[in-house]
Amino acid sequence: MSSGDTKTKVSQRKQVRYAVSDDCRLRATIKVRSSDEATANREWPGTLVDMSSGGAHIQISLGAVAYIGNSCVLTLAHLGMKTEIRGNLAHYVCSARYSVCGVRFDFSYGGDDKAYQRIFKVIVASAGLTPGPAGTESPGRHQEEYRGPDHAKLVVWRDRPGGTLTGFDYTMARHSAALATVGADMFKNKEQVRFKAVEGGDTGMALSRAQDGEARWEFSLAASNLPQAIAPDIRRLLRLVS
Repeated sequence: MSSGDTKTKVSQRKQVRYAVSDDCRLRATIKVRSSDEATANREWPGTLVDMSSGGAHIQISLGAVAYIGNSCVLTLAHLGMKTEIRGNLAHYVCSARYSVCGVRFDFSYGGDDKAYQRIFKVIVASAGLTPGPAGTESPGRHQEEYRGPDHAKLVVWRDRPGGTLTGFDYTMARHSAALATVGADMFKNKEQVRFKAVEGGDTGMALSRAQDGEARWEFSLAASNLPQAIAPDIRRLLRLVS
């Protein structure tokens, strides 16, 4: 399994799996309740490989001892938001460098599904992007599109094909982030990113302070999980201003 794989896959449970990039800002740990006394209930930091609507794969240390069917708790965290998802190990495979846990979630516990979906939808809106149409709108304005599931779409503009980036508009899961003009100062660029709601009754309206914070949280996560199919300069720009 490779976290650099930008293509989605279909799991044995017929759920689409979306890759989590190596440098994604989403942090993960897993606690496995195994029968091994030395490692039971220890929280293992790991690297997420991919996520689906009903499960995830995470790489952890070879020191962990676990068995298929063990109950577990996967903890996901990003920018002050932390959620725990209960589940069971669907498989457990060891390689020369790490172990890979395949977790099947159990959403029978109240609140787990809603909290997880908040994160998962952002992963889908980033990892699911693929190249779309491109063309010159007018002299000095070349447009490129990347489209994803549902309404996810990233549009960027350059001064010419393959040239300097001049702006972007990224529609994610619940919000959009746009920068009309890219300048030389990245701190100013970050300040000038504007957000809008794209889901719910607040579509197109000015965001409250709390909603703005939610939009920035979403942008920070999505911008750190863009697939390799997107040009490196685009990925770098969005990460710097998110």
